Amino acid sequence: MASPWVEDDELTDWEAPAAADDDGQTGTPLPYVDPEVAAELAGEGPPVWMGTRWREIEAQHQWEAWNTLRRWVDWFVAEYRLVTSVVPPCWYKHSDLTAELYAAMCMEYKVWEEQAPGLGPMMMWHPHVEMLTARLRRMVDEAGCAKIGMHKGPEAYGNRAAFTLDYDEDDFTAWAGATREEDVLERPEEGVQYLRACVVNADGEEVAVSNPIGLVARRAPSEVAAEVETTSSTPASPTVRVVVSGADPGVEVQWQTSVNAQGWE
Repeated sequence: MASPWVEDDELTDWEAPAAADDDGQTGTPLPYVDPEVAAELAGEGPPVWMGTRWREIEAQHQWEAWNTLRRWVDWFVAEYRLVTSVVPPCWYKHSDLTAELYAAMCMEYKVWEEQAPGLGPMMMWHPHVEMLTARLRRMVDEAGCAKIGMHKGPEAYGNRAAFTLDYDEDDFTAWAGATREEDVLERPEEGVQYLRACVVNADGEEVAVSNPIGLVARRAPSEVAAEVETTSSTPASPTVRVVVSGADPGVEVQWQTSVNAQGWE
């Protein structure tokens, strides 16, 4: 009669390695998913370009992105009863308005993505709608389109295009090409120690040296002082604090007691 017990060194069926399948793979197989169902599940969710920076949406997705954003803007205007001084018909010609509206579309999708009761719409979306419309109103007012009832292009400044900066290229190149490094140094034990920075190229050749500076030895404090104060005078366990000034690093505080403030131990 076989023993009902299993020796410790014997593997049970559930402990033993699984047999390899036709592809030579072992382990617990995943549940079968019909390819059509898998494709349908993969197709759920936002478009592949949604959430990408607007300026980085690939060319093959830009037509879809513009039309999707327009449908959302039409809904947004109707849903929140926005006037043209907030979202004008030429919003798509203004990069700042487009950026705001695209970011708002992504956020509105995100707060409703779970399709379950939650705090996101009330705490995230609707408070930001008020701030968003205030920013849009300011942008539209600065653009001037709503004032004249038609699109108004940006005004150029002299020989420069609108919203471009007149850089001093030599100054910018010199500033951007400068590197900045920091290091922590130890002061000398005594006297003065001079140092400077040496710049070398990839071949180890010296190409520049800095101005020298001098580090003097750390000045020893002229007097060490300690002051004790009571921070909490509770009946059971009062709390005191000591402030030590002018001491070298590494000092420690030892508490002494006395019954008459004369002899201490």
